[in-house]
Amino acid sequence: MPSEEHPVSADREALELAIAQAQAQPSNQALAAWLSVSYERLSTLCEQAGDFEAALRHYRQFHHLSALSLKPDLLARDALMQSLGELVLQPKRLGSGLCLVALEADGQASGTGEQTQLAELLRRQCRPEDLIARQGHSNGLLLALTDVDLASARKVCERVRTSWPQQSGGGSLSMGLSAWRGPADEWARLLERVENALLAARRGGGNCLRSGAA
Repeated sequence: MPSEEHPVSADREALELAIAQAQAQPSNQALAAWLSVSYERLSTLCEQAGDFEAALRHYRQFHHLSALSLKPDLLARDALMQSLGELVLQPKRLGSGLCLVALEADGQASGTGEQTQLAELLRRQCRPEDLIARQGHSNGLLLALTDVDLASARKVCERVRTSWPQQSGGGSLSMGLSAWRGPADEWARLLERVENALLAARRGGGNCLRSGAA
């Protein structure tokens, strides 16, 4: 009767295969974060198996990727508005459109801790070119999605909203969304629409997405 494979060895081989497959994909921020965590786990498995040379090698990979994945500070709201103004001068980057999202954790206990967790979630769920900023007068955030239409932006928002409970330990999100309407649309009006939509979502009980149409 053949002997059963040791669980540590099986986990190590499976993780090594997953890392090899992931490295064949185009590099992005989310992939780098996953690889960082995976190398740390692989280092631990190698150490448990007594392969200390491999454990050290994988730990160095983890440390390297962790350093690369350090995230910059969130933009200030005014800096976001300035960046959006610069974006409209680059039609290729706008592509099929530009959408702005205002979002905030529901509940009286929401604060800077929730803002940090929410920023981490957005960085995983969104693309590196999407802009994230502090909302300014609250612990909420603003998210600018480039080269997306309103329908696509709604899908992104719902993905973020449904992922938040796992990130926050059961919390919920209120979200407001609006699309830029072209050169005649003022940034102040776009910001007003998304913040009014966020307010409507919160007044409606939270845990939902509202679109700003006014």
